[in-house]
Amino acid sequence: MYRKPDWDARLAAYLDPLRARPFAWGTHDCCIFTAGAVEAMTGVDPMPEFRGRYSTAIGSVRALTRFGKGTLAATLDAKFESVSAALAHRGDIVMSDGALGICCGSALIAVGLEGEREGLVKIERRRWCNARAWHVRFGF
Repeated sequence: MYRKPDWDARLAAYLDPLRARPFAWGTHDCCIFTAGAVEAMTGVDPMPEFRGRYSTAIGSVRALTRFGKGTLAATLDAKFESVSAALAHRGDIVMSDGALGICCGSALIAVGLEGEREGLVKIERRRWCNARAWHVRFGF
């Protein structure tokens, strides 16, 4: 799976309608959001086996055990090239302190809560903790 030539426009179009959409297990959580971003950039859904398979936190853990590699990080390791978070580029996948999302340069965009507002949140790179990253490849 490789990014399409217009991946940045596709990613922006994917993110825009989700800015105020609240978190929902199995439909708009960190895994499904990030998989949707990768699909927008590449045209390929990297996590189809998880769609429609859970609707709770416990269900997500069960899905990772049944359809993945046991954890979200291990599942991503099996699907993408792992890199140092310091080397994450715009459009790469980043996990910071349990939050999973897409690198947008100086920040990670993830589903979360900021004050009273629920939807997409920015986590500045300087605030990333225990960060991991995976490349979403460019095509040639």
